[in-house]
Amino acid sequence: MFILAAALSVYAATHLSNHADTISRKSNMNGFLTGTLLLAIATSLPELTATISAALIDNPDIAVGNGLGSMLFNLFVLFLFDLHFRRRKLFLQVSKQHLYSGTISLILTIVAIIALGINHSYTILNISIPSLLIIAIYGVGMYLTSKQDVPNESDTKTGKDESLSQAKLRFLLFASIILVAGSVLSLSGDALASATGISATFIGSILIAAATSLPDAVSVYVALKLGNPNLAVGTILGSNLFNIIVVAISDIVYFNGSVWQDTAPIV
Repeated sequence: MFILAAALSVYAATHLSNHADTISRKSNMNGFLTGTLLLAIATSLPELTATISAALIDNPDIAVGNGLGSMLFNLFVLFLFDLHFRRRKLFLQVSKQHLYSGTISLILTIVAIIALGINHSYTILNISIPSLLIIAIYGVGMYLTSKQDVPNESDTKTGKDESLSQAKLRFLLFASIILVAGSVLSLSGDALASATGISATFIGSILIAAATSLPDAVSVYVALKLGNPNLAVGTILGSNLFNIIVVAISDIVYFNGSVWQDTAPIV
């Protein structure tokens, strides 16, 4: 089930990137905004469902490990694709506006580190203060990012003849497939940890994190093949932003304390 869900996520992500590229070229959303907001969230749906599912079944190690481990995997993927496409120098064409999402991601990462390092869980309505702070920073950051004025890419041929409405509908369809696959990944990962005796932290930080990040990797590769580096980099940075926020969301549905406090030190 774990392998099947991962394969299904990859299949859906391949189509997601194509339709997101059409949306970015045929609408008033450029590659920067489409990648950072639309495609990043869609390809991160496995992290969302996997992390929340882990919190609901009282496994904070998988919840936090998946969110933070996915960030590491995403950056490594970006490095590998930079090497692969080095002759085309696509990353030199990336908009400077990605500095905004990169800075927000750095701030959220620092808050997450502090949340993991403190010894006491301060809560408001049973929600830890670090989680509330992360959600607030993310909301303000995304609002400011959406206001950035970035020139739109030209509507070039991508080898796909589909209208904007068709692209939006198909995007939602494949995003739904990824959403379901994410839940299966978390539940099968928890069962895998119980059946094999492998650490839940390892399962969350390595196995599930890599599996749920596969849609991001595939989407980035397809975006680069289509010659849309802003969509690719926006997807990675936006996904990393979302990966932190899903850990904060999982803290809301974790009723045995704080996911930040109840994780193993190795996370």
